[in-house]
Amino acid sequence: MKPPSTRALLLLALAAPLLPVHAQDKADPAEVRAAASASAKEMLKKLFSEENTAEQLAELAKEANKLGVPRQQIIEARLVWGLRRQDVDYLTKLLPEVEVLAANFDTEQAAALPTVEAVQSFAAYIRALKAGTEKNEAEFKKNILEAIWLSPQQANVFTQSIEKFRREAKMGSMVVDLKLPLTNSMGETTTLGEQLAGKKAILIDFWASWCGPCMQLMPALKKKGEHLKQYDIAVVAMNKDDENAESIAERIRKEQGMTMPWLVEPAARPYTKQFELDSIPRMVLISPEGKVLYNGHPQDPALWTALKQVNDKIEEAH
Repeated sequence: MKPPSTRALLLLALAAPLLPVHAQDKADPAEVRAAASASAKEMLKKLFSEENTAEQLAELAKEANKLGVPRQQIIEARLVWGLRRQDVDYLTKLLPEVEVLAANFDTEQAAALPTVEAVQSFAAYIRALKAGTEKNEAEFKKNILEAIWLSPQQANVFTQSIEKFRREAKMGSMVVDLKLPLTNSMGETTTLGEQLAGKKAILIDFWASWCGPCMQLMPALKKKGEHLKQYDIAVVAMNKDDENAESIAERIRKEQGMTMPWLVEPAARPYTKQFELDSIPRMVLISPEGKVLYNGHPQDPALWTALKQVNDKIEEAH
């Protein structure tokens, strides 16, 4: 199964190997230039590491600046970091620097983004993401189309953002029936309302035994459930197998050592239709009033943004 939009953002720029670092001071002796280049290359590897936290990246950027790593390459690393995580707040704050980078792009200093058009397309993409969070459809359309025009090879990625924008617009006016009868993996009757009782929100993980990514994320689901208890967020799983769903769900619950509510979607697939579950794994966050607060991939950073809006004390599980 393909993950939905945000986790599908394996952009060409992110996957591409770092381009060579060019010596900055041609007047230096050869051995000094070689040493400086080696240090810069090592720093670039650190800057572009997927493991960096925001704090680590900020410190590395300071160190890179002291080592004489070109500002362009530092900005590229920060841009790649934000794109990988789809951190709209971070990217929005970085946008002025990305626009300066686009205006002064030097292909000789490129680290990950090969052309000025690539930088311009990501600048437009960030503006589109920002417009999306502001529910500004006109600005979203304008900028996402510009991003596609500037970098057509990324059209599939950018159009996924269009699908996400449309889905979120629908979710904004949706009210979920919390009294709809459900069963758990042991055949017992319940409702989402019962699972939500006394909680600030309910987070539903939709999965199936035939979905490889779903099964791979079971440990992360277990961790989320344990972590979010302290913040009064109910976490439940809902199986979508077509046949023998209850027995399959119960078997996997035991295998995974799950203690959270282990539900089964009714055969009529009411939630699949309402939430437009064209791909899984998928997580949906619902308020006690039945409002959809999030509908997307379990690993999308936007999930934690939505959770923090429910309870600002929530910290992301690591």
